[in-house]
Amino acid sequence: MNCRNNLFSHRGPRRIVARSLAAGAFLLLSIAVPAVADITGLRPADPQPAADQLKPGLSVKYHFGIYNTIEGMIMRTGGAETAEPGEPIKQLNYKVNFGSVLSTGKQDGVGAFIKGYIKLDKPGTYVFKVQSNDGVQLDIGGVMIFTDPDVHPDEFSDDLPVEITQPGWYPIEVIYFEKRNTSTLELYWKTPGSAADFTFVPAEAFAHTPG
Repeated sequence: MNCRNNLFSHRGPRRIVARSLAAGAFLLLSIAVPAVADITGLRPADPQPAADQLKPGLSVKYHFGIYNTIEGMIMRTGGAETAEPGEPIKQLNYKVNFGSVLSTGKQDGVGAFIKGYIKLDKPGTYVFKVQSNDGVQLDIGGVMIFTDPDVHPDEFSDDLPVEITQPGWYPIEVIYFEKRNTSTLELYWKTPGSAADFTFVPAEAFAHTPG
């Protein structure tokens, strides 16, 4: 599915979540980050996963309840460590009205911890874009790419340019929650050197290792 630029609403500065390593919690900060600056420092998986270890899609674990922020969900539930495994997610292309949130079969009160690998198979600048409803946090290669951690209607991020110097599989983690009513979780990209418009990151770019 292709998406034209005029479909993406402009949003203000990205809001970044800084982690408190000592407390194992999340500290929410609101800081301005220039939208034009490339995001650097991403690290590929080391070692790279073997082809026979990989399964299609991304693994996911769920908590069920009504949450207002990513921080609040993690503090109330204990995070991914205590979540229930769900059916793997083939692609981040979910936009529903009042239907199932991700692979849960539930319509409301879902918190998701999604992880696996994303294949960035050429050097250069990848430009990502996220649409979410409600809260979301995206990490790739150990670097936080974007967060919009509160309850909100469908919102697009700004363009998120990411500089890749070493092709390969990169760890990807997404934390997401939906409170009530509609839900959306979508990840788009433009690949280096491509003249095409934003498209969904394709299913074949995602993989995970079971367990």
